[in-house]
Formats: sequence, structure tokens, C-alpha cells
Amino acid sequence: MAFVAPAGIALSAADLARGAVRSLAAGSIEQLTLGLRRESGREQAWLVSTGRAAMTVAFEAMKLAAGDPRRVEVVFPGYTCYSVPAAVERAGLVPRICDVDPTTLSPDLDSLAGVDLTRVLAIVSANLYGLPNALQDLEGFARRHGLFLLDDAAQALGARYQGHPVGSFGDVGLFSFDKGKNITTLQGGVLVADSGALADSLDLAMREHLAASPSATLPTLLKLPAYALLLRPGFYGAVRRLPLGLGLTPWETDYPIAPFSRALAGLATVQLERLAEINGTRVRNAARLSAALAGVPGVSAVRVLPGAEPVYPRYPVLVHAAARADLIAVLEQAGIGATASYPNALIDVPEVKRRLPDDQKPTPGAREVAGRILTLPTHGHSPPDLASRVAAVLSGRR
Repeated sequence: MAFVAPAGIALSAADLARGAVRSLAAGSIEQLTLGLRRESGREQAWLVSTGRAAMTVAFEAMKLAAGDPRRVEVVFPGYTCYSVPAAVERAGLVPRICDVDPTTLSPDLDSLAGVDLTRVLAIVSANLYGLPNALQDLEGFARRHGLFLLDDAAQALGARYQGHPVGSFGDVGLFSFDKGKNITTLQGGVLVADSGALADSLDLAMREHLAASPSATLPTLLKLPAYALLLRPGFYGAVRRLPLGLGLTPWETDYPIAPFSRALAGLATVQLERLAEINGTRVRNAARLSAALAGVPGVSAVRVLPGAEPVYPRYPVLVHAAARADLIAVLEQAGIGATASYPNALIDVPEVKRRLPDDQKPTPGAREVAGRILTLPTHGHSPPDLASRVAAVLSGRR
């Protein structure tokens, strides 16, 4: 049965071929770096082996730039990717969670204001599913309290907030090329920042890590053609039945940190040049889903903040927690890759919970999101009738 994958990007053989040619050309890394600086509006960019490795490097640089051994905590939203607290630990820092607003998925500003900041080094945004957080408020909060802000745009490359690129707020922005992101080379992370003390510390932190090994990149190069082919609906239905761990969110801190491979730079550049087209497809598919689901009982759209321009690598909705598992099951039976995304609020993840400070406060908003979120495909392999099919299934009309 044809099956629409939950997330991904429609890569053609021509994309792969153009990417390979561009990677072989002199200056491929420099060309990609320049494109990322332009896209983010930042003065400098650093390419790292993965998104979580990039985040670890950012935290290491913040420690160097701050030079204050008392600043050991990083505050991040209570519902986000497990890679965030894992990167905090990998950098030798302590996680602290603030709550999220379940109607917008943005950090709850009242919860953030209630955090004891005496030991805090930095705060982190999330911008999940390409929906911008209240980034101006977060930036202002960080500046008032002398904290770093990492604008995590791993899922939001190309999104904008109040006319500015997501990833351009605060002190450093982060993008990811991992699977399911706005563009992909299956692995890869990016840090962007303006010149200054933190940028100097980022240079130092990057120099501490070993150069990328061509042999380490080879498996990724071999996987890319398979990814491009098997993401298609005609193949994905069979692939998803294999024991590949698709969609799992494991806790992991023992991951390599290295520069991004030149062998992947060309494909990233090809996609970056098509970013408006790629994101435009997702935005249109999200708009169709929004319209089709507007009258479906028990389904609520996530509210887009004023001034936000989302890019939707997935389309999130909120459903009744008791019904979610059944809804996902019937969507999958209809060949539609719906997911519950991250299965728990971070406060309920054992590896995170035991590392939190003793005065960590509850995060009911994050728990609500973890219990109710349901995400739907928006990528270029989504068929034109996907929105109507989703609405029919969720309305019980299938």
C-alpha cells in the first residue's frame, strides 16, 4: 500500500547528481557557509557534523565566553527534542526546564520569569514544527538578565518572525540538516552568529574537535540515494514495517563532534538554493490541512503567533489525549504517516528528570502538549488529496 511518510524532503536523482558535482568543486564549504549567512542574516557560520553536535559546541562556547564558573544551567522548553538536554549534559552543564504554552508551543513567559536565574548561563528557544516562538520576548528577557539566547531553528530554516529570520535572534542560531528537517543531508548542523566575543569562542570550541573523516561520511553518502527513493509513498509503506527504529527518539550523549563533511556540502547548497520552493510546498500543504480540519470535532490547530511566518516540516494539531493513539492508528491504516512526535514532556523522561535541579517546577503545559500533539505530513511527496483524506479519517467518514 502507498504510504505517505510522516516527514522528509522530496529529493530527485537530479538533486543528488547536482549535489555531488557541487561537492567536488573547489570552495563547496565556503559557498554553503555564505548561503547560510545570507539566509540567517548573521555575519558568521560554522558547519558541524550533526545538529546535536552543533548545540554542544554552542554551549561550550558560551561557557568560554562567560568565564563564570557559577553559570552552569541551561533553561529550555519542557517539550522539545531530547537532543537539547543531551547536548546540555554533553557540554558539562545542568538542564533546567521552563513550561510551554500548549496553544502556541512557545515557551511560557510566566514560567520563564519564575526561574531562579542565579546559576543560569543560557536559555534556548524551540520553534518546533517550523512555528516561530515569541522570539523578541525571549531575546529581551535574555538581554535584561545577562543570559545567552540560543535560537534553536533546527526545524525552522526559512521561517520568519516579525520580519526577521528564525535563527537570527539572540546570540547564536542553530539549523539542522538531519532527517526530517527543512533541508537534509541526513546529518549536519549549523551555528550562525555575529562577530564578537561569542563568535571568537565558537572558533576556539570548533578547533578543539577533530576534523571530519571521509570514512565516517561514506555511509551517509550511500544512504542518500536510498532515502530519496524509499521516502516515496510507493516504497515507504514497506520500509516502515522494517525494524529500522524510524520515528524513535533515543537518549544519547555519546555522539561524535566534528566539522561538516565537504562531501555533503553540495547537496545542502542545492537544497538551500531551493529553500523557498521546498518550504512553499510545505506551507501550501499545511494551509490545506488547516482548512480541511477547521470543522473537525476534537481537533485544534496550534495558534500561530502574530508576526510569525511558519514553514511546517510537519503540521501539528492537538487532539484529545484519550483518542490520540486510535486516531494515529486509523490514519496509518489509511496510508498517512501521523505521529505523536516526542512521546513525553522532558520532565517525564527519566534521563532528564534525574539531572534536573531540586527546585525544578512542574511543567503542566508541556505535559499537555506531549499527550495531545499529533503531526501530519507536509512534504513534497504528499498527494493533492491528502488534506481531505485526513479530514475524512479524523471525522470518522473513511
